[in-house]
Amino acid sequence: MNERISLYSSSLYSVAEENNSEKEVYESLALVKAVLSENREYATLMSSAAIALNVREGLLEEAFSGNVHPFVLNFMKLLCKKRAFEILPAVADSYEKEYFKAHNIERAKITTAIELSDEKKAEIVKRVSSATGKELVPEFFVDEKLMGGIIIETESSSIDASLNGKLETIKRYISKI
Repeated sequence: MNERISLYSSSLYSVAEENNSEKEVYESLALVKAVLSENREYATLMSSAAIALNVREGLLEEAFSGNVHPFVLNFMKLLCKKRAFEILPAVADSYEKEYFKAHNIERAKITTAIELSDEKKAEIVKRVSSATGKELVPEFFVDEKLMGGIIIETESSSIDASLNGKLETIKRYISKI
């Protein structure tokens, strides 16, 4: 299954890259993935042999035409024809990894003890992006248990500048004495 997902993903990425549409395809896949996560039975419906292919394709046209890149719509029709529509979210994830790698983008989970202002969030993203040399796609979380500070986790690194993290470091140091 993973080979199949990888093959579909890399093929779609190659076509998008040849047409300078990588970002638009990425955004369209993200939209479709979000829709499917809210309507889980839709993927099952699109893979059903009980419904004629032209009906399933018509439903895709009706729901997504004009809302997603044409490559993504055609790709969904292909998966529908192959009765493999349920792998679309995994293909979207695989495509995202390839897109992020090619464009030097990385997800970042940023956890603080308090809610930050938009200006502070932008400042943190700018500083981390500058330090890592990568464009960040941040997700911010609040965890009051931190007592203060910040934890930044990316795929390539982790920074724990929280009060809890510092106390844990001191605790480990003292236990070695």
